[in-house]
Amino acid sequence: MATILTASGDRTGAADTAAIRAAVAATGSKTVLLAGDWYTRAPVVMGQGAELAGEGGAVNGVTSMNPEGTVIHPVAAFTGGEVITLPDGTRGHRLRDFTIINDLGTGPNVDGIAAHGEVDGGMFELLAITKVTGHGLAWTQLSGTDGDGVWIDRCMIQRPGLNGLHRIPNDANVRNVHVQYAGQAGDTTYKHGFYSTPSSTGNATFEGCRADLCVGSGWVLDHKGVYGDAVKLVGCSTERNAQSGVLIVNSSPGGDDWRTPVIISGCGFGGDGTGTGPGGAHFGRGGDYAGIEVRGRNRVFISGTCVTVNNVDNRDGVPRWALIIRQDGSPGANVETIVWDGGRMNFAMAQGGTQPVLNHSLCDNLLIGPTVTYTGDYEDITPTCRAGKVTLNSSGQATVNTKWSWPSVLPLLTPLASPAGRLYVSSRSDGSFTIKSTAGSSDSGQPVAWMIAPGD
Repeated sequence: MATILTASGDRTGAADTAAIRAAVAATGSKTVLLAGDWYTRAPVVMGQGAELAGEGGAVNGVTSMNPEGTVIHPVAAFTGGEVITLPDGTRGHRLRDFTIINDLGTGPNVDGIAAHGEVDGGMFELLAITKVTGHGLAWTQLSGTDGDGVWIDRCMIQRPGLNGLHRIPNDANVRNVHVQYAGQAGDTTYKHGFYSTPSSTGNATFEGCRADLCVGSGWVLDHKGVYGDAVKLVGCSTERNAQSGVLIVNSSPGGDDWRTPVIISGCGFGGDGTGTGPGGAHFGRGGDYAGIEVRGRNRVFISGTCVTVNNVDNRDGVPRWALIIRQDGSPGANVETIVWDGGRMNFAMAQGGTQPVLNHSLCDNLLIGPTVTYTGDYEDITPTCRAGKVTLNSSGQATVNTKWSWPSVLPLLTPLASPAGRLYVSSRSDGSFTIKSTAGSSDSGQPVAWMIAPGD
């Protein structure tokens, strides 16, 4: 039987805080907060397996800034680290259908909802967390223990002071979560949409999630894991974040400890790398950011995914690169494997980008499939392909100009008729390669198909 509560109207927070805390403290309790404005002055601490539900909380876009239904307001005199606490050793919580909005001016570093230590299971559904001064939804480690196994579905985290989702736990299923304007407190580390650390995360799935306009990156992934389970982004997107859309790092001292694979499928990353800060203040005109950036020993597998330049925030367009590869740690460690199969890699030539990938040589196995194309600058409609056709000139040779052809690349050649001689690549450089026939002018007019093999 659920306990049904009605908001008291006491704007000091004393009455509502006491009523909610008493209702949710019992093991297995079910509490419904009827539509209205609720005021809290201290954390609401959830009991073992307790459920807290509202009526019609805001879930997206502008409604999260002007919510109706069940709305929880932490008051200016709020004391504590978060509005709702999930204590160490509890499990099976259900929180759904309400809004938390900091519109009365709490102090710094107050999270929306925080789980401390070993908090297992749990469902977070149809929630809006708006303008909190700390993280939107956070998990913290206690005595080396972390949470495990959560469902987060159809939530909106709008303008948190720090990260949107902080230290996402192991075995997390995150669906249709939208984080926007994360990092408004100006912190130099915690300013991202979705943020993980190696001690907390592995085997996480993000489906249909979105990160926009954050002061840092849309995603920061640093997944150590236990069993080698992959972290998956499926149908996710970013737009206009100040740094890279997805940043995959290896924070181990040498940058080469084990990290679980990252799989990115059917995603779109657009207009990231704006260099803008809290409140939209510009820190400069872009920088070395990308749709996807990978640092240190990592294994990343990408399919059917596009990076797109836009010029809403910067007239020259951002991001500068589609993919950035960097060493990490001291001494630096190379990325082990990046496979990109299918999609488009857009980059900003006007920002100084010269090709879709920065530092291709810092990946031991960079495998880009022949169905991946690239274009430079905003709304470029002329794709540069990894395969094509060329006709040998009167000297029996032809030069193919394509920035896919780094010096390490050896294109595959297929004669389309019957050449008199043997076809071979006589030279390669950053930006072109030359095909020749051993028969010279005898093969004038010979058509040749070429392909940049996915082994460069």
